[in-house]
Amino acid sequence: MPAALRVLPLKVPVRHDLVKPLSAWLDSDEQGVSYGNDDDENLTWVVPKPAFRSTDCREEILRIAALRNDLSENLKDSHKSSLESKSLEDCQEYHATLLEFEKQGFPTVDDENNGIALTWRGAFAARQEETHYSLVYDRACTMWNVAALQSSMASTADCSNKEGCKMAISLSQSAAGILATLKQLVEDSDYSTVDFSSSMISFWEKLLLAQGQLTIYKMCNLGTGKQHTTLAFLVQAAASLYNEALALAREPRLQSEVPKQAQEWAVHCKNQSLICQSRSIFHMAIEHRMKQEHGLEIGRLRQSVQTLKEALDFAKTCDSQAQLQEVEGLFKMARDRLMHAEEGNNTVYMDDVPKEMPEIRAQTMVKQNVPLPETMMLAKSEHA
Repeated sequence: MPAALRVLPLKVPVRHDLVKPLSAWLDSDEQGVSYGNDDDENLTWVVPKPAFRSTDCREEILRIAALRNDLSENLKDSHKSSLESKSLEDCQEYHATLLEFEKQGFPTVDDENNGIALTWRGAFAARQEETHYSLVYDRACTMWNVAALQSSMASTADCSNKEGCKMAISLSQSAAGILATLKQLVEDSDYSTVDFSSSMISFWEKLLLAQGQLTIYKMCNLGTGKQHTTLAFLVQAAASLYNEALALAREPRLQSEVPKQAQEWAVHCKNQSLICQSRSIFHMAIEHRMKQEHGLEIGRLRQSVQTLKEALDFAKTCDSQAQLQEVEGLFKMARDRLMHAEEGNNTVYMDDVPKEMPEIRAQTMVKQNVPLPETMMLAKSEHA
């Protein structure tokens, strides 16, 4: 079956206890933050501060600081270790808490004068750090990490049964939906690391959707009584999504700033696209065989063998052993079936074999733009 699912890397916050800076900002005499110029030709606006003091929300400030401190420690290691430390639940609660703080009037505009310096390491270069002075930045990084942890859970789900497949599909859809929301959140922001570039977020959103669609195909391919036309449509849709991800992996900024990773992503997406196309064609060949349409079966098998030859050549040039083994197995199966079908047709059926076959329709079932889960929107006190 298809190669292992790819996992979005984690972003790690640099530890910075928020109790003191949030309290100092809240208790300062500044009435708000002004933006723009004070001359008559330009507009100036003021973001008002909350009317309460730090002593009025001491418990909430301690909680948000504790969550961030826990994440700064627990996200340093692997996805597995982070999940064991309940980092997914902490990230979701931290996001919901940040939202509530933003609603109450805490800093949402990047202003270094507020003293609330929030620093995160890059997902693809741990030594690369970026600092901003807005809770929105922390929330954006937290959304990234929720998607990353969900992608990890999807990759380890047991897809040998329907329940495992359903879990992987749900997680992939949710992670992609979070990234779609994240892309809108950071669209007009000035972030320097490549993590929050439109091409990076779009690539991972599309890749997660492709992986979700592929898992839907895998789930429908379990057991007996398979509907091969449906399977062909489903895996063809996965191929299309992988092609979209491939185009994004080739975006200039990714090729420039993360060349090694972008090359690996592009290779993976092209391999997966070719394999999915081959599977789609082979399913259609089976459907024709079941209907005793021997000429059409041979036409599809020839098409499948040709696509797998391309996939085989590509896998060999990329030195991808896992995908090479998968393609070699599929190629042998398609080639052997083609030889058998041609022998039967030449001696018994004598059906005409079309030189061209119609394009296979793609049936996309994976859900796009899934809204953020409630656990990311409501703080624990609001759940009660």
